[in-house]
Amino acid sequence: MPDEAGDGCVGIIAGHPLDTLKVHIQSGRGSALECTKALLKGGTLSTAYRGVGAPLGGIAVINSLVFGVYGNTRRSLPYPDSLLSHGVAGGISGFVQSFVCSPVELVKTRQQLVRPGEKMPTGAWSGARYILRTGGYRALFKGLGITIARDSPALAIYFVSYEAMIRGDSSVMTVFTAGGVAGALSWVLLYPIDVVKSRLQGDVDGKYKGAWDCFCKSVQTDGWKCMRRGIGAVTIRAFISNGACFTAVAWTERAWQRILHFNSAQAAKIGDAVRCETPEYYEL
Repeated sequence: MPDEAGDGCVGIIAGHPLDTLKVHIQSGRGSALECTKALLKGGTLSTAYRGVGAPLGGIAVINSLVFGVYGNTRRSLPYPDSLLSHGVAGGISGFVQSFVCSPVELVKTRQQLVRPGEKMPTGAWSGARYILRTGGYRALFKGLGITIARDSPALAIYFVSYEAMIRGDSSVMTVFTAGGVAGALSWVLLYPIDVVKSRLQGDVDGKYKGAWDCFCKSVQTDGWKCMRRGIGAVTIRAFISNGACFTAVAWTERAWQRILHFNSAQAAKIGDAVRCETPEYYEL
């Protein structure tokens, strides 16, 4: 599951230090303990919150795309309630959101991995402008292909597993648990792809020619274990943020349905009252 799709603003703020820790571990900057010590050096969380502006700025667009494309695609399919339809709709929504998610995550990753003395602005828009100025549009969309390879199957897994778990029981606890498990599952199954994406997007020296080259060189240098580094922090963060996200979406949908039901009932009562007062008005 992509970083932003399952998060709200509160989730991003709360989970960003874990995301920064994940990116540092994935990029080979040390073990979880070593990276944690480095991020907390100086007694503040300022380093851990580098790059938080980009996901905060893109969260509304990304979530709107994901849930909008997912819902409309599923309803347009012949059997919208089948698990297959949920999977197809999720895969398409993942493909579409990658075009927004990729540059957002590129800016975030570059800011999270900034080296001492590197001239990388801290703001989201200033960071994007800096990348455009120094490398052009190709630099801003570096890693788009690997982002699509991660997000499309991840969101298919995400929505299918969630839907399968809540069928027959849509209580708050079930929704939270199903959302959390779905988010964690989509991360665990596709985590190696995210490792390659982080390394590729964080590469400012031109070390990697592409995603496949990045994968091969990473395994040759650090062994297969590098493809699982940081998965613990990601799993915890994914469970909490995605559980909260689906719970919020479920509450919003229920509140909206109650409003619609109330308005329909009120309109029916008003219509009955009018017809009773002036029945001759409705006679042909």
